[in-house]
Amino acid sequence: MKALIIAAATLAAVLALAACGGSNGSDSSSASPPSSGGTSTVSVEDVGSSGQVLVDSSGMPLYAADQESGGMVLCTGGCLSIWKPLTVGAAPTGGSLSGTLGVTERPDGTKQVTYNGDPLYTFVQDQPGEVTGDGFADAFDGQQFTWHVVHPNGTHSSTSSSGSNSGGLYGNSSGAYG
Repeated sequence: MKALIIAAATLAAVLALAACGGSNGSDSSSASPPSSGGTSTVSVEDVGSSGQVLVDSSGMPLYAADQESGGMVLCTGGCLSIWKPLTVGAAPTGGSLSGTLGVTERPDGTKQVTYNGDPLYTFVQDQPGEVTGDGFADAFDGQQFTWHVVHPNGTHSSTSSSGSNSGGLYGNSSGAYG
């Protein structure tokens, strides 16, 4: 009987913690907080040599692919193992941005944040306050991508990164880690 009471109490504690917990931003389906919480979905931070860049609510730099514009989403499947879409459940919010925040519907039905029509992503190799994927070129499922950190004036950096998916860091053209 005592073991049953302990097991029930443990289960209740686990369920209570799960109900209070939220996403840490690592899951692409919930990469930003609800816009009603007072925290901006997108803001601007000075990130070292990259200067002023757009970041998500966790301080992760935001990127756009040259091949995606006007809300068009091409990064699917294996691409999502490296590039995490910034998604929201409601309208995205931002501080004083010179561009326009919006949303586009991803193939899975989630709403991805856009800036001036470009879908926004975080890069799995980054940490808050660092930009490591700027100029990164890769390919997934036959689709080539070139990624750039997004600046608040809407421009993409012209920096070229030594990062490239030509069978190196992330493996093959299907986007699998290798």
